[in-house]
Amino acid sequence: MESLTDYYAFWAIYILAGLLGFWCWGKMAFWVKERGAAYHIYSAVGAVIIFTPVPVPDASIEVLSPGFIAVPFALISDGLAGLEQFVPWFSVAAGIALIVTLVGLIAGLAPKPDEQQKDRTTATRPAKKTASVKGNPFR
Repeated sequence: MESLTDYYAFWAIYILAGLLGFWCWGKMAFWVKERGAAYHIYSAVGAVIIFTPVPVPDASIEVLSPGFIAVPFALISDGLAGLEQFVPWFSVAAGIALIVTLVGLIAGLAPKPDEQQKDRTTATRPAKKTASVKGNPFR
């Protein structure tokens, strides 16, 4: 890392890429018919996995890295014992995500099942009758 400004620029790029990844995470649940509590908890888990920062182990200066990238490297280098330093970070992030999700569900911010069904069904209008085409219209 050359400078502190590069560090912040990389994090800005990562957050933008993380938003794209979180959108893809939501699209992986295309089969969900009603977006109830399970769907919102699934979304919260995706946010925790993608956006939780953790400190870089054995770094000369205090820097953070994306958790889902640092965890596999810690597993490779230190085994399961290397994961102990990440547990508080992921626990706090999961707790915040769960609280935000539950408050959103209790406050009624999630769409109601009948509203979801109404959004999916579109009124079908009968097609207009038009005059038949004589000959080849594509000449």
